[in-house]
Amino acid sequence: MHSVIIVDDELFFRKDFIGMIDWEGNGYQVIGEAANGKDALAMIRDKKPDLVITDIRMPVLDGLALIQAAEEEKLDTEFVIISRHTDFCYAQQAVRLGVLDYVLKPIEEDDFVCALVKLHDKLEKKKQLQVRKRMLNNQKQIETLIRGESTGTAKEESIVLEMAIGSEAFTYTLIELNNVHPWSGRKLPLEEKIRADIRDAIQQIVPRASEPFIYEHGRTYGLIVPSMYLAGVGGSIKTFMELLLMRLEHRYGLPYRAYAGTTVKQLDKIKESYASAKKAVTSKYYRSAECFIAYSEVKETTLVYGQFDDDLYRKLVEAVEENDSYEIKLVVNRIFSEFREKRFSPEAIQTSIVHCVLLISISIRSMEGDETELTSFEPIINWYDYNVTLDEIKRLLNAFVFEASDLINMLYRTYGKGRIHKIKTYIDQNYSKNISLKIIAGQFYLNPAYLGQLFKKKYGVYFNEYLQQVRITEAKKLLRIKDLRIYEVAERVGFNNSDYFITQFDKLEQMSPSEYRNKWNLQ
Repeated sequence: MHSVIIVDDELFFRKDFIGMIDWEGNGYQVIGEAANGKDALAMIRDKKPDLVITDIRMPVLDGLALIQAAEEEKLDTEFVIISRHTDFCYAQQAVRLGVLDYVLKPIEEDDFVCALVKLHDKLEKKKQLQVRKRMLNNQKQIETLIRGESTGTAKEESIVLEMAIGSEAFTYTLIELNNVHPWSGRKLPLEEKIRADIRDAIQQIVPRASEPFIYEHGRTYGLIVPSMYLAGVGGSIKTFMELLLMRLEHRYGLPYRAYAGTTVKQLDKIKESYASAKKAVTSKYYRSAECFIAYSEVKETTLVYGQFDDDLYRKLVEAVEENDSYEIKLVVNRIFSEFREKRFSPEAIQTSIVHCVLLISISIRSMEGDETELTSFEPIINWYDYNVTLDEIKRLLNAFVFEASDLINMLYRTYGKGRIHKIKTYIDQNYSKNISLKIIAGQFYLNPAYLGQLFKKKYGVYFNEYLQQVRITEAKKLLRIKDLRIYEVAERVGFNNSDYFITQFDKLEQMSPSEYRNKWNLQ
């Protein structure tokens, strides 16, 4: 709604004119009227209207002089002239003074309403430009403060004065809108919209609040909270910010988070508050259930910057390779429990997630697969560039590991079956070496459990049973044709322990190696 003042020395004309037009229906509100230019000038200074509609010929100070005086005082208002005078020189002067329109009396309602509609668009664009300009000025001024580069200029002093009125302390807070990224299916509201929503929410909590100063830090918004904002909430920054976040979340249905720095007594010390607010952000994941974190609550906390145990990585990869959904869920839950319980820093969480992705990608590539073809791959390696909650990171990791598990399972069916004959041949040719199911699986880039199942299905015996059969068969050959000691035979067919060899031989042949040799020699 644009504010309007009517200026004309004819009382009856003013009243008829005000009553003739549907001002509110056309986006205007008449906030005052004056009978001469002098009274109008005082009213403009006091009420700061968007538009002044004025006659030319008036006592004390005429319309053109009023416009010129307003221009000299840099009063930010627009003018429309209404007059019975058609003299071209008046119109020339009006144009020179930047008047928006020149309307002749008597006024036709329809014509003037059309003029108001056109003027409304111009005034709206002007307001948007002013808001943008004020925002940019505030951005620059706040930036100098949080960098500690204040020079004491008039502009910087004005922001300090404006915010300092009624306040004895200031707190810098950082506000995040979370879980909006290219893979979420959600669209981030425009910067101006978010700023407006923050302003509106503050006005709801503190109806007479001064204009809030909001600074954009990439995808995060900085807000200086003066102590006057906290008067209605018992001086509690926590209560104020939780009320603010609740209103913002209600508008978008998305999780907002806020972090407060230390409180400072002087606005030119806000750099200290800003620096501590950034430190509070580093605790966002181990305190993921909280929407607000104050630096004072976490300043003594020591964060972990390492990674979790290798055993947890191994269990995750094994569960993925074995396509064990239940075990995958258990391991992922364990990983995120460790993130919280051990107080992992955001950087440590990123490193750990990347390592998980890398190990699973190696498994996929070993079977000639391509992890980049997974739809969940790009989100899980790029989430760190966006504001996301710990639950969202968990969702992205789950999406990746389950999709990767399905891919690996499919690759096993094609890749594994094609290699099982080669594996059997390898055993036949290398039985004398130190080989095992795990070693062979590693050499052929297969999961040990899966390889064991595949081998049993293909050949009807378990891997270890087949290996023992091959070794005992070769031992029998040596016992028949070589004059070797029992321990030498054992070593040549892959047994490191002669006693174990004798036990396995007896198990399969129902006699000891010596008995077998003696029996053969008697033939």
